[in-house]
Amino acid sequence: MVTRTLHRRGKPVTNPPEFVRHFLYLGGSGVTEKTNTSTSTNTKEQLVRKIGQLRRKLEKLAPSGTDRPLVEGLYRSLEHTSRAGIYVVQEGKFRFVNQYAADYWGYPREDLLGTASMSLVHPEDRERVRQAAIQMLRGNRTSSYEFRTITKSGDIRWITEVITSIRYKGRRAVLGNSMDITEQIEARDKLAELEALEASILEAIPHAVIGLKNRRIIFANDGVERVFGWRAEELIGATTRVLYRSDGDWDSIAQVLYSTLETQRTHSTEFPCRRKDGRYIECLITASRIGESLKEKNIVITFEDITDRKLAEEAYRTMADSSQAGVYVVQDGVFQFVNENAAGYAGYSQKELTGMNSMQLVHPEDRFKVRENSHQMLHGDRRSPHEFRIITKDGRIRWIMETVTFIPYRGRRAVLGNSMDITEQSAARDKLAKLEALEASILEAIPHAVIGLQDRRVIFANDGVQAVFGWRARDIVGMSSRILYRTDTDYEAIADILYNTLEKKRTVSVEFPCRKKDGTDIVCLVSASRTGESLQEKRIVITYEDITERMRANDELERSRQQMRNLSAHLQSVREKERTRIARELHDELGQLLTALNTDLVLLNRKVPEEQHEIRERIDGMSGLVDMTMKTLKRIYMDLRPGMLDHLGLPVAIEWQASEFTKRTGIHCRVTVEPEDMQLNPDLSTAVFRIFQETLTNVWRHAEAKRVQVSLKLTGGEVRLTVKDNGKGITEEQMAKPDSFGLLGMRERVSYWGGDVNITGKKGKGTTVKVRIPYENRGDTA
Repeated sequence: MVTRTLHRRGKPVTNPPEFVRHFLYLGGSGVTEKTNTSTSTNTKEQLVRKIGQLRRKLEKLAPSGTDRPLVEGLYRSLEHTSRAGIYVVQEGKFRFVNQYAADYWGYPREDLLGTASMSLVHPEDRERVRQAAIQMLRGNRTSSYEFRTITKSGDIRWITEVITSIRYKGRRAVLGNSMDITEQIEARDKLAELEALEASILEAIPHAVIGLKNRRIIFANDGVERVFGWRAEELIGATTRVLYRSDGDWDSIAQVLYSTLETQRTHSTEFPCRRKDGRYIECLITASRIGESLKEKNIVITFEDITDRKLAEEAYRTMADSSQAGVYVVQDGVFQFVNENAAGYAGYSQKELTGMNSMQLVHPEDRFKVRENSHQMLHGDRRSPHEFRIITKDGRIRWIMETVTFIPYRGRRAVLGNSMDITEQSAARDKLAKLEALEASILEAIPHAVIGLQDRRVIFANDGVQAVFGWRARDIVGMSSRILYRTDTDYEAIADILYNTLEKKRTVSVEFPCRKKDGTDIVCLVSASRTGESLQEKRIVITYEDITERMRANDELERSRQQMRNLSAHLQSVREKERTRIARELHDELGQLLTALNTDLVLLNRKVPEEQHEIRERIDGMSGLVDMTMKTLKRIYMDLRPGMLDHLGLPVAIEWQASEFTKRTGIHCRVTVEPEDMQLNPDLSTAVFRIFQETLTNVWRHAEAKRVQVSLKLTGGEVRLTVKDNGKGITEEQMAKPDSFGLLGMRERVSYWGGDVNITGKKGKGTTVKVRIPYENRGDTA
């Protein structure tokens, strides 16, 4: 029930007229409202009856001038509170539209007022709407009518509507009540489509399909006659017991299906069944529950006769189990059956291979070749077996020789494969070819000098020895490798390095001085590898790469880098000196001038008579501006160069900077210094202080931290600065950005002093910056 209290000119109307109560029932509301949570939506018939009652009441009751404001107030109430579209049409145009109707048409209410109501109706539906409206207004129709309407955005919505004749502002009008039923219309159409689809699916499926409710058949398709010999109409209403061999089978399959479908949507299993003529068959039974639960035990079952397929499978299995070769059946590219031998050399169990894509076992490089050879063999264009590699479960590579042919399997075409593991034969065959090709391939592919040694004499060489050493390959074969080194000492030294290392390791690389045929000394990257598992015959292969120019380039690059570091350090030093000079001049010159000006203003204020209030106020204002300027000046020269860094030392400057950082950002900063009387070289102090400033800047800009811990220590011959925050943590990508100039500057400063900086971050845990600089380096102690 709904209880409303109406208000008119601030006074409650406790007993409104009856036509007012009908209006409220149709969707109006007052200032206060209480609704029962069990109230249901009015049906279309109720809306029609209520509108009719309302019309009759309105005709009987002639509202007085006193009641007219109340009626108009009810219309205004309907604008926002009705759960249906309500509108008044007079002379074919909207005179009143509530907010709900305006919303589903997509127009502002004021845009609809005065608009022709038929302009919103779809052109194809307008005549039908006119006829239905006329019938309803004449009392020849009581049910609502449906039509399409066009919204402001051009979308089409479905509307159901009832109308009645009323008087509005003294003239006859039509009161319309409508609801948006687009979703219901779409659902109705979808249901019709689904019903048609269900019928077509049942007709198309070649297997038996039945629907069950409490284990009784409620529908069946024509496939039941092909599978079981029963006509569909004979089974309707019967239990499924007629489809099974015995009561035991019937109860067993029910237990399997219903217990499984309690927890999952579908289930498939193979099970023995019986035809109408008594013959036993094997069926693939696939069941699916109807709805989200099995409350009424409604399920759909498909029976596929797989008797012939099972017989063929048994024949294949018997043949495969007795074969000494690998036998398998592939259908749609997937293993359907694999015998024990085939599974064994692939390293899988038969169960693991069944259902696996057959090409998954083939080495990626051989897959195209396997497809081509199999296609040729299946179409009679190839008779000899083909060979390819497979990858076993444990990652080993094995060679397979295979023949394939088409067979029927489970009612469809499949491929029967017979194969043998020829890994050992293939390995033996290829080994010789590989060994023969090894020397040529290595010598041709490597651009550097390559020689083979046995007892330190050259047994082969490539053409690269001429490019590196100036010797032709054929000239040095049989010679000692002594000719490639500067002295006997070098010759013995490289021998000790190579042979001693190769006793323990397979390969070794070392940079070593060598000599060309023309006597030019060069530096080579000497890479040696032993031939075989041991150095019993001292057989090794050595590659010589001339890295002389590379080393010169590296040395030049390192010199350039050092020059850049020195230049950077010099520029930093010059900048610090200039900052110091500017800060000193700001403090000494401009600071003194401002102090003098402030003093003069104080003295001037004292000489101005007290009754000159305006002048004294102006002087006070000027004094305040001077004081503010002095504070700004102090901040500027302290940012340029904190005087305490020069006069009180690094620890005090660090603590001051931390305090200023907390005041400026609100981020708590705790500083620990050991020892407190630490004194360093002024330039080193400046470097550490600037690194600390850059770290705090990064915390403020990027970390989103609430707390920072700072530690400055002089221990173990090092200055150690550690800054740790509890922010979001820096990432590897952020540290690797080429435009991270702050981090780059920190590293350059630390590198100049021979130290290192380590930055680590953990997501959600914060960032830690650790700086270590040797404090005895570059004469940095005080």
